[in-house]
Amino acid sequence: MFERILGQEKAKMVLSSQIKNGKIAQVYMFIGIDGIGKRSTAVEFARIMNCSINDFTKIGVGACGECISCEKIAKNIHPDIHFVDFAKQSELEKSDLEKQRILKIETIRHMKKKVLTKVYEGKWKFFIVDPAEKMNIATSNSLLKTFEDPPNNTVIILIAKHKETIPQTIISRSQIIFFQPLKVSEISSWLMSNYSMHSSEIQNLVSLSEGSIGDAEKLANEDKKSKLSLWFKLKTQNFYISDILELSKNVAGKGAALECVDSIICEAKKDFRVHPDAIAPVIELLITSKTLLLKNVNAQMVLDNLFFDLLGLMKRMKYAVMYGIS
Repeated sequence: MFERILGQEKAKMVLSSQIKNGKIAQVYMFIGIDGIGKRSTAVEFARIMNCSINDFTKIGVGACGECISCEKIAKNIHPDIHFVDFAKQSELEKSDLEKQRILKIETIRHMKKKVLTKVYEGKWKFFIVDPAEKMNIATSNSLLKTFEDPPNNTVIILIAKHKETIPQTIISRSQIIFFQPLKVSEISSWLMSNYSMHSSEIQNLVSLSEGSIGDAEKLANEDKKSKLSLWFKLKTQNFYISDILELSKNVAGKGAALECVDSIICEAKKDFRVHPDAIAPVIELLITSKTLLLKNVNAQMVLDNLFFDLLGLMKRMKYAVMYGIS
């Protein structure tokens, strides 16, 4: 089972055993860093339980991947598989996805109504709450009431980075499954299968990804467009005050401030491997800016300060160190 999931042998073993023995918990919590397969495993779990061809009670049998149910889940159109996330929340609110910061109580109330409905066309209903740590106390308490008496054949999966970010009342009612950072060999093999890269490039990406295949993929894609990236332009082009203010205004206006900072962090990490002393202050500055954005501090103000400070740091660094010029 779970053949489509890379690594995570312990988590897969626990879930496979429960599936084969018919001892499915009604509430799970998948814990681990981003980009290691928590959400993919949740979707595969739903696919196995709803496959209309393969019998999941047989040893070693997972989802067929070809029946109507499997195909609908793969396309994210199965009526019994529900994602409770920022994308769904923005759809319910008719608002921009980029502006979503917390999972609101109205979104959980919408989920609760769905929980009470009957299975539409599958065997099991699944509700995947991601990221669970973005619920406030009121939202968590509202969700807690759903745990008290969920209908049969209903599974709720909460996805979070750290157990400590979730209220103990929810932890105590959940089956906790920990997901580990992926092995170097697993990420290397995946990169070799999906990208045309020299072994040294792969080795560098694996080191930077720190066990997250999601980060490895992001870094690999960034490599393709590095010379078009904002980080590259900040390093190599001269900016006037008016340029910085216009740049901040445009990025913030599109609601892409957090995505922009995350992208710069990914690229700065590569330079950090080569010039750790020079880039360390840059990384620290970027992380501070990301923290402010997550606290909903005015995005344009954060970006104004970030870009000005970045340019100030770069001016104090020698070109040979900053740009890797020999």
